[in-house]
Amino acid sequence: MRRAFRIIGWSVGVLVVLLVLAGTGVYLFVTSDYVRAQLENRAEAFSGRKTQIGKVTVQWGWVTHLLLDDVQVSNTDWGQAPHLFTARQIELDIELRPLLFHRDLVFPRLILRAPVIALEKNDKEEWNWSAGESPVAHGAVNQLKPESRDEVPMIGRLEIDDGRVSYRDAKRKLNLDGTVQTATGQAPANPTAELDLKGSIESKALTVHFVGGSVLMLRDTDQPYPVDLQVDYGATKLTVRGTLQDPFQFTGSNVQVALSGQNLADIFPLLGIPGPPTPPYRINGKLTHEPGVWRVVDMTWHAGDSDLAGDIAIDHHAKPAFLTAHLTSDHLAFADLAPLVGATPGSKGNVSVEQKKTQAKLEARGDLFPDVPLQVEKLRAMNMDVSLDARRVVAPDYLPVTALSFRVQVRDGEAVVNPLRMSVAGGGLSGDMALDARAADPRTRANLNFQDVDLKSFFRGSDYFDTTKGKLRGRVQLVGNGRSLADVMGSATGNAVITMSGGTISSLMVSLAGLQIADALVLYITGDDQIPIRCAGGRLNFNHGEVVFDRTLMDTRKSVVHVEGRAGLKTQEVDTEITADTKKFDLLDLHAPVVVKGKIRSPRISIGRLIPIPLPDFGGADDVDCESMTRQLLASD
Repeated sequence: MRRAFRIIGWSVGVLVVLLVLAGTGVYLFVTSDYVRAQLENRAEAFSGRKTQIGKVTVQWGWVTHLLLDDVQVSNTDWGQAPHLFTARQIELDIELRPLLFHRDLVFPRLILRAPVIALEKNDKEEWNWSAGESPVAHGAVNQLKPESRDEVPMIGRLEIDDGRVSYRDAKRKLNLDGTVQTATGQAPANPTAELDLKGSIESKALTVHFVGGSVLMLRDTDQPYPVDLQVDYGATKLTVRGTLQDPFQFTGSNVQVALSGQNLADIFPLLGIPGPPTPPYRINGKLTHEPGVWRVVDMTWHAGDSDLAGDIAIDHHAKPAFLTAHLTSDHLAFADLAPLVGATPGSKGNVSVEQKKTQAKLEARGDLFPDVPLQVEKLRAMNMDVSLDARRVVAPDYLPVTALSFRVQVRDGEAVVNPLRMSVAGGGLSGDMALDARAADPRTRANLNFQDVDLKSFFRGSDYFDTTKGKLRGRVQLVGNGRSLADVMGSATGNAVITMSGGTISSLMVSLAGLQIADALVLYITGDDQIPIRCAGGRLNFNHGEVVFDRTLMDTRKSVVHVEGRAGLKTQEVDTEITADTKKFDLLDLHAPVVVKGKIRSPRISIGRLIPIPLPDFGGADDVDCESMTRQLLASD
């Protein structure tokens, strides 16, 4: 917003300087041709650009009337437009007494007919009106541009008829063309200035509509200056409405800002802020400003099925800019965090078109990990310090998260999540994560620990809930590279460990795992039962996306259940066998493993024997040394 005011102020300042030169020239010289030549020479020396004025007409007096026809100011050498500024006609009245004796600019009337301004920024981020392109003009404008409302030139009546503005930014692939119109300074009763622009950023449609008070209102310090800005960028909509006591200082503000769209990550080309991927969202808050710092306070944020509140500040004094955000939530849907890793939120009604396409592609391929590029290089654009405290988390039965808090700090392209805390199934998960986007191949690491996690909670809503008990503990230590979750998991190296001492589990599950037909038939008829678990544990070793099951077993009263095999995370396929060594005699046992094979998302489960023949199993398996196994699994590498 402040940059927009400075651009407008610069443009007005150039015109004002040109008009001052015109007024001085009129006062000193006596013929129109000579005046025209002097104006052209002085304007060219001032701006560093070739300047032409087709005709000058002067009517002398202490209020001198000046008419300039066919005004042209050439563009910089690299500019696309032939001219920086043109006008079919500039008509003005200027009071000479305030100018000569007090250096005050008073224009009883100023009319611009068919003015055209072409603003451009090249891929080196040089402006066509910058100090380097025209140091004399830039210095003069800095001296002349108003810093507050009472420094604005006094204009009794301002008219801009058929004004046009264009803006080009090569690096951002931004193109805008539009019109600018103003009502007179004295009528109607509520004069306004309007700016309409249409164009695109990165080939996505962009429209800008601005309605503000007249130039006369800029000078009137007793009345707040109204602003109404509407920006549409694809599905993203931004509105800024309210009043400012001083629009140049952005003080005395009563301005509300609203932002909505399908995905908050889409705001980066528009605002330069690396927003996180989200479900469809809407944000409302109060916009405030102090020198170099923009804030959105009293913010409410609805994304997907989640509600958040808090404050956001962006400090432009720092290089790069520094964003801080403190967010809280009393209702956070855990599934709404899925877009952070490229996955689709759980809600069917709050999913963007792109997220629906991603989900359909995953289902068609049978993949679990989405291959959605997260464009992590955006983290290099801005440093950040963001915290979230979600006091109540709503999650599906199979992932019983109840609370979540974390702090994310971004420094020069590296994001560190520390601390990360999560309440899960009556227990806790804590640790840290990091994403280093400074290199061409981003690197992700996770170091997480969990303990006292209630196994029963994971079976909520299932037939096994009442017969399952136990507390889990373990850790996850992984490092991977890539721009998507599929890339990271497909290159992951490290390990994951889970252990459980004591508890119970469904007798039906154990019987099915060992294919003990007699037990299973009885349980199907009479209902489920529970079997005490002496211990359980396992370790998954990751090596560049190849996962091997290591010492993965469950020791029950009836048998020792083993899981062996591998999984390929690049192909997202699993090939494992589940076998059971019985401890007691069983009349009917197939002596065949349960084979789990195929895509991780939906594997095929079968019996690992072509012609299964039930035979008696006399048992004899020994108890596992649970304490030793747990100690070995949890030992650091």
